[in-house]
Amino acid sequence: MKHIGIIGAGLSGLATAKAFLREGFHVTVIEKSAEVGGVWEKSRSYHGVATQTTRDEYAFSDFPMPAHYPQWPSGQQVQQYLASYAHHFGILPAIRFNTAVTNLKYENGVWEMEIYDAAEDYTDTLRFHFVAICTGTFHKPHIPAFKGMESFTGQVLHTSQVADAGVLKDKSVAVVGFAKSATDIATLAADVASECQLLYRKAQWKVPRYFGNLINMRYLLFSRFSEAFFNAPYKTGFQKFLHSVGKPLVWAQWRGLELLLKKQFSLKACGMIPAHRIEDQISCSLGVAPEGFYEKVKCGAIRARQTEISHFEGNRVYLQNGAVLTPDVVVCGTGFTQTMPFLGEPYKSAIMDKDGGFRLFRNIVNPDVPQLGFIGFNSSLFTTLTSEIAANWLVKYAQGTLQLPAKEEIKKDMDYMAQWRKTSRPVSSEFSGTCVAPFNFMHLDMLMKDMGLKTKATRWLPYEFFKPINPKDYRILLQAAVRKAPQHIPVYQPAEIIQ
Repeated sequence: MKHIGIIGAGLSGLATAKAFLREGFHVTVIEKSAEVGGVWEKSRSYHGVATQTTRDEYAFSDFPMPAHYPQWPSGQQVQQYLASYAHHFGILPAIRFNTAVTNLKYENGVWEMEIYDAAEDYTDTLRFHFVAICTGTFHKPHIPAFKGMESFTGQVLHTSQVADAGVLKDKSVAVVGFAKSATDIATLAADVASECQLLYRKAQWKVPRYFGNLINMRYLLFSRFSEAFFNAPYKTGFQKFLHSVGKPLVWAQWRGLELLLKKQFSLKACGMIPAHRIEDQISCSLGVAPEGFYEKVKCGAIRARQTEISHFEGNRVYLQNGAVLTPDVVVCGTGFTQTMPFLGEPYKSAIMDKDGGFRLFRNIVNPDVPQLGFIGFNSSLFTTLTSEIAANWLVKYAQGTLQLPAKEEIKKDMDYMAQWRKTSRPVSSEFSGTCVAPFNFMHLDMLMKDMGLKTKATRWLPYEFFKPINPKDYRILLQAAVRKAPQHIPVYQPAEIIQ
């Protein structure tokens, strides 16, 4: 029986473990934390964190979130959901908690994984026929190396370290950034801190949970119709029409959306009208506006400053606009870095280009690196589903049953996508090129076709075109793969697959 190693027990690692276990593989999951959940694990979640996507979209295809959960579940509820998923599908016995991967190398046809068990304080070496790296896009909290920061007499925290509102209570707080976590923490600080400053380089577009306070965001952002208005790397017939003779419709749609957001959020009064077009920003970093955020900016409860930190000195923080702050706490909502310190050469240089972007076909594998896959590196607006489909794809890849093009064609596709990200849609280079949004359906369709499966649950095209994404549809579509016994297809095979 082939032994599969999975690094990470977040949502991607759990989906991958389930997919391999279902096909009869021996699976071992290595997780550095004490619980499942990844970024949703309580030691990594900041106070008040909630999903960007609604309950019904942010779910696996065959395991819906509990009906009593709110539309936008809390971080704690998501962690509980993932723990229930792991229990329900028998994944927990396969997980080694409090264990970190220290080295991963390919020797004599197998991957040798060196691990350190923190609970038992010992090292070990495990051997796997296939390894899936599921550390995702939120691997290591990033705090910029501000000049003089070591002299600061206050606290410098990452947003993931704000586990309790008490950290900010009755203190002068400066929050750095404009992404989801930064604006979430600023909104919290406005209620509990003595004062709150928000320092940001440039204003970004944010979307409401309900457009015009009436229409759920999923109807405007999560359908095939809405996706067609983006200039995709691979276009359907309708997309080719929209982005040629239909360009005026595309322009009007986006400008109308911008006008709606300007009015709903009073962006002019807040001094936060972004300088860029909204269609150029929408990706995995698209933020849902925290409830009350813009209102607090407008009334001054959040004092927003469009500037950056110049340097720290003692109890002072000097800004590039000449202002000087004396905060008790500086909270950095400056994102995460994707690091794989355990993976050495030559594998890392094959997988990542000189700019740090990942070179992965379908955001999952590189044909030059044998028996290795990446799940969760196809981050989307509903990563539970894109990771689940990718996990099923990876199982078939390991079995050698995918309907893939020749190796040289795969490399051409990777080259094309790398160039497209740089020249046609620079925002796609975010997260080291591991974000597939807003082309979620395009990505899912490619994976399903590679597996020889249907891409739509019904034949009524208008319904499929306008309805929001529904993970339950993919439960039906994936059942065809489960029912079929594995069949060898004489097409391109992954390098050195162990038989």
